[in-house]
Amino acid sequence: MKVNIYSNRIRKSLTPEKKVSAIIPNYNYADFIIERIDSVLFQTYPIYELIILDDASTDDSVEIIEKKIASIKKSYPKIKVVFAPNKKNSGGCVFSQWQKGLKLATGDYIWIAEADDSCDAHFLETAMEKFSENSKAVLFYSDSYRINQDNVIKSRTCTDWMDMWRSGRYSTDFYNDGKDEIINYLSGTNPIMNVSSVVWKNIKQLNSIFEEAKEYKVAGDWYIYSRVLEYGDIAYSAKPLNYYRKHDKGSASTVVKLNIEYGEVVKVQESISKKYKLNKDRLEWQLVRRRGMGFVENEKNKGTKGNIAWIVPWFSKGSGGHRTIFTNINHLVDHGYKCDMYVQSLKKEYPNQIYDRIIDDYGEFKGDVFAGYQLAKKYDMVIATGWDTAETVSRADCDKKMYFIQDFEPWFFPMSSEYIMAEQTYSYGLQGVTIGKWLSSKIGGNYPTPTTYFNFCADLKKYYRIKNTKKEKAICLIFQPGKPRRCDKMALRALQIAQKINPEIKIYLYGSARRRVHNLKATHLGTITEKECNKLYNKCSVGLCMSASNPSRIPFEMMAAGLPVVELYHENNLYDLPEDGCLLAEPNPAAIATAIVKIFSDQKLQKTMGDAGYKYMQNYPIEKGYQQFVDIIDKKFANKNIPNEAKNIKKSYTKAALLASDEALAADSTLVKQVTFSELPSASELVKAGFSRRALRKAKRLVKKTYRFIRDA
Repeated sequence: MKVNIYSNRIRKSLTPEKKVSAIIPNYNYADFIIERIDSVLFQTYPIYELIILDDASTDDSVEIIEKKIASIKKSYPKIKVVFAPNKKNSGGCVFSQWQKGLKLATGDYIWIAEADDSCDAHFLETAMEKFSENSKAVLFYSDSYRINQDNVIKSRTCTDWMDMWRSGRYSTDFYNDGKDEIINYLSGTNPIMNVSSVVWKNIKQLNSIFEEAKEYKVAGDWYIYSRVLEYGDIAYSAKPLNYYRKHDKGSASTVVKLNIEYGEVVKVQESISKKYKLNKDRLEWQLVRRRGMGFVENEKNKGTKGNIAWIVPWFSKGSGGHRTIFTNINHLVDHGYKCDMYVQSLKKEYPNQIYDRIIDDYGEFKGDVFAGYQLAKKYDMVIATGWDTAETVSRADCDKKMYFIQDFEPWFFPMSSEYIMAEQTYSYGLQGVTIGKWLSSKIGGNYPTPTTYFNFCADLKKYYRIKNTKKEKAICLIFQPGKPRRCDKMALRALQIAQKINPEIKIYLYGSARRRVHNLKATHLGTITEKECNKLYNKCSVGLCMSASNPSRIPFEMMAAGLPVVELYHENNLYDLPEDGCLLAEPNPAAIATAIVKIFSDQKLQKTMGDAGYKYMQNYPIEKGYQQFVDIIDKKFANKNIPNEAKNIKKSYTKAALLASDEALAADSTLVKQVTFSELPSASELVKAGFSRRALRKAKRLVKKTYRFIRDA
């Protein structure tokens, strides 16, 4: 469907109470200038004067305009007409033309009607009604149709662009205090999409504001709106009375403008934030607006060392693997790299929603966020972070491709399609960088993926010995039944055996949602903070962490707090864990229980292991791991050889596996009931929550009756 200002033309003409100066700045719009002039002349609220400018057009615009003016003087004798063509082009500064038109204008209100746009006949009438209703208003604008060069309607609204936060605000008319509009809306983005949709009161400051806007090439109109509204209110009409022309080809909104836009967005935002006290939400909105422009290259948005795209699967709260990704991205940014993170979008989340989730769950994040795996531009390097991202990276148009590998992911699956596909990613030939030595040895030694590694480290500012902390006869277990590689059934059985041998052993479970544990005397702490983890490690005598694939960071954090560690004697734990701070047991419950009891019953061994683990970790602060990773990236960017480390890696744990003792085997044979757990609350918990015991008994009878019915069916 097309717009046509000539069909069913409205002949109504109001008696104007105020003088409106319409300014039409033209440059090479010969194909549209007649319709633009007519759309101004056809207004039901007549203009006082028409000022037509031409910036030394190279087409036949001037001849067309001169002929049109001759007819205007005959048909519209009351309208003052001024034609002021430039002999020399102004150099593309639109604000110089606006300023020239403003100096020629004598009206009470100013309407800059761009030469390739058009409008509804009621546009000016609606604007003047709004000014009449609110004498404080200094700026009016309306919603717009978007049309192309053939007048075909592409959209009947611009609210999809105006309403960045999807608030629904722009679906109805409104007035607002000018400064409130600046602080709460223009501080983040520019909701006024097209100057042709704007009418200004001719305030005395307008000329100097136009002069200031000459510092901008793209965002000057946004700057002008934010300055004008310092002097009065804003009025808005939800009717799409303006026709905003977006050309299908040859539009001015090209990559050239995008290269400049980011810096100007920052400049306008900062000019507002310096004048007004913005709250945390508005400051965050400013950042979200900038992050949405991550594809724009310029000095403020380009790494001094290079641009890197990270392809990252969706994440859940508390994911240690994602925390490692986010923190390493932060460190790369600190060292001069621009990092854009493309996150799998399960529910078509907006980038700002993903970013907010990262901040809420993990804290500071210095990269930019995109939703989905489609790259927005060409990068210097692209990094895969999981088996389901590796194929995307292997196909990327990029010379430098890396694989950030945190675990041997085929082991996450039974022998299946997923196992084979995950294993296949190690045959893509991507440069692998692993966390820890074993994984580098495993992959680099068995697959055509050259690998290097950075060490397991711990944040020594968060994990350390707390002075004067009294040790309990307690063990803590990282309990995450949602992760099969944590071997929760084996761990719980081992704890059951250990408690059978020594009933004094106190058990703390942590790391997942609270559950009721049956047949084991244990305290379930649920998910706890890093600070609470350090306190727990300091008061316990033994730490138990079961890793059936690449080691977890947790044993290293336990050692940093001076806590002896019990782990599985399995190939994955023999290359990274030190033999003095850890005791590795044969992978069966009785052997693990033997290791626990051995440390509990020997205080000298507790101290020796605790001291050895603490001393070892002083050489592995978290900053060391970050710097190792940065050094690897630097080498890749410098096209230096990164040797395959697999052949040079040796075991760090050379002692034999601790076997099950006769005492542990005997205790195991006497235990009849297995340890189980449930997420259901107890009756007492439900009573505390407000449920009556009578209602609970009734519900219990109903469950039993239903069970019998199903059983007998």
